Amino acid sequence: MGDLYGIDSSTYGSLPSQDQQAIREQYRAEQAPVESPPETREAPEIAPAEPITFASADTTAEAVEAIHGIDLPSSDDLPSGLGEPVRQAIYGGRVEAFNERRAAQAQAALDRLEPQRSDFDSLNGATASYEHGEAVTAFNNNPYTQQLRRIVEESTTNPTQVPGYLLTADTPATDATRLDITQVRTALGALGIDLPADASPSQVQAGYDILATAPDGILAWAINPGQQVSFQTPVAGVATLPLPVRGGADITVVGQVEMSGVQTDMDFTQTQTFEMQVDLQGTLTAAIGKTPLNRMYAWAERLDAFPGARQMIEQSPLLRNVFKGLPIPVSGSYTEFGGSRVTYEAVVTPEQGARISDGDLAAVPNPLDPMSMPIGTGTLMRGQTLAGSHFEANYKLLHVTGTHVELDGQGFGVHRVDANTFEIVAGDVETVENALFVGLGYRGVAAIGLTADRSSEMRDLSIARIDLRTEEGQAAYQAFMSSGQMPAWSPPGVLQTGTTQVYDADHATRFGIEVGGFGWGTELNSSETNIVSTSWADGTTDYTNSERMGDNHLAEWSWQTDANGVEVPGSARYRMMLSSYDPALASYMTNAYSSDPLNSSSYGDFDGNQNVRLEFSEADLMQIQADAREAFLANDPQGFNQNLLDQIEAGTAASNDLQVQLAMAQTPADVCRLVGNHFLQQQVAVLFAGMYAGLGRSAPGTLTVRDAG
Repeated sequence: MGDLYGIDSSTYGSLPSQDQQAIREQYRAEQAPVESPPETREAPEIAPAEPITFASADTTAEAVEAIHGIDLPSSDDLPSGLGEPVRQAIYGGRVEAFNERRAAQAQAALDRLEPQRSDFDSLNGATASYEHGEAVTAFNNNPYTQQLRRIVEESTTNPTQVPGYLLTADTPATDATRLDITQVRTALGALGIDLPADASPSQVQAGYDILATAPDGILAWAINPGQQVSFQTPVAGVATLPLPVRGGADITVVGQVEMSGVQTDMDFTQTQTFEMQVDLQGTLTAAIGKTPLNRMYAWAERLDAFPGARQMIEQSPLLRNVFKGLPIPVSGSYTEFGGSRVTYEAVVTPEQGARISDGDLAAVPNPLDPMSMPIGTGTLMRGQTLAGSHFEANYKLLHVTGTHVELDGQGFGVHRVDANTFEIVAGDVETVENALFVGLGYRGVAAIGLTADRSSEMRDLSIARIDLRTEEGQAAYQAFMSSGQMPAWSPPGVLQTGTTQVYDADHATRFGIEVGGFGWGTELNSSETNIVSTSWADGTTDYTNSERMGDNHLAEWSWQTDANGVEVPGSARYRMMLSSYDPALASYMTNAYSSDPLNSSSYGDFDGNQNVRLEFSEADLMQIQADAREAFLANDPQGFNQNLLDQIEAGTAASNDLQVQLAMAQTPADVCRLVGNHFLQQQVAVLFAGMYAGLGRSAPGTLTVRDAG
């Protein structure tokens, strides 16, 4: 018999079950391995990680960070006794060495990290070539790759200058000291702290100290009131608003929603402008209706009760008018008001516009979810105080009303430039609005007439362009949205920063009918003028002037100056967008720009309206001027037009003919104003087709035509 659990198996089998279980447990305990006490060993020393350098970087992002970490050149260690010329010479040499080092390191990182064809040798030939091409494309589009190339270019192009963004890279994301005293007082008020108007220096400093530790949301509200936009009627806060309301005045809430027509921009994208605004107004009205003399009508009826009253009345012009009633039925009113306005303005796609028109406000651009915003769309939010006046005057059925409003405040905005780049702005906004109505009837009851609206706005803003592909860009954008603080120039995340001044002027004339709260109207004409000057941190300045006539005509002129204020050669560009252009006129233009303008086979090729874009350099526009003069001779072999040409040369030709006006133009801007004139678009198309057919060559500039859809 064998053993079982260390005892004879027959013996084990004769034992009670509880004894068998005890033997089993004892046996298993004896067979379990004995654990050795743990060995005590000293932990190995961990060597500190080697700092990443351009040579050890595994990615272009790490290489950029390493190169940006190079110590800036300085002259602080130089002896104080050195003369300034010597000090500058030594410092200049250090700057050149600094830039030479940056360029060399950036180029070395580019050469080492760029994908090579040999990296894909494990794949078959066609696949390897495809994958290599895709990898190179991704590498070239990487913002950190682009920054390395920028380092090479700026270091070799300007070897004696330290890039400005390196000098400002340590600017704090949120800095309460950059607020002005008005913003400080507003922000402290939000915290329940009253900073007196005659605050002492120590009180002012204490206010800044408090805001330095305040939550970011408070600073955001102080810097950009528009960020706190709420489109719910703010009834609860009426008593605390600094309104110029006097006894007996009314407080009213006025809301307005507008959607523009579809407009085609220079890149052929189509957008609409959607605007919501809420005004909180305190008003004081003075009525000009029946005078005290009018109230004497009832008394006048009793004058006959006195002896000789009728004779006295007839002898007095005043009493005669009282008795008969005033001959001029004039009434009116004048109202002054003040308060605040919050405005949300959005540029949207036509698809978004259709959804918004159907009441779906979820379609408006959301700056808190920037990647959901279509390219070309954006928002501008304003928080402004307002002061204005309104008058009404009535003579019989003739009715005239006018409104003047002045607004002053701040705002912020976000605009998606392309797939990865976003433009953010924040700063001061001043607006002036004027509206005039002339018609028959009474507005609000029944009226028919003309309305003319004019407005102008000046925006003085800080601006930054951010690349949201990068962690640095995302952090800068988040800081802006949470604290309202504009980021410092720090590529590749913050591509550029600066200041921008924007002047907008709008004019619209409408004819309409109003009955009660309902109305119908048609826009007779409208225009928008936009003048923008943007000064970037690198010293360059971009200028853009544009004018839009209605929804279908846009003209734009842009140029750039360098850090010395000198226009960059070749930067001037003139462009026109003629949207929903008549197909016959589009054919004329196409023929003028064809390689064989004598061949009219292109006429009538278009089915439906077209979007037509014209682009010119300064040289192109002056060539049009020269061509207009040459065309007079080409069509005049007998020399009959020589006298007219002499007058054109002398600038004395008196003619409204478009060709004469072009020939007399003195500058590219003069030619542009004629070619881009909304009211001359038909004449321009016909003239170009005929003139360049006669000259036997195509028109200067670039023509692009796309179906208007």
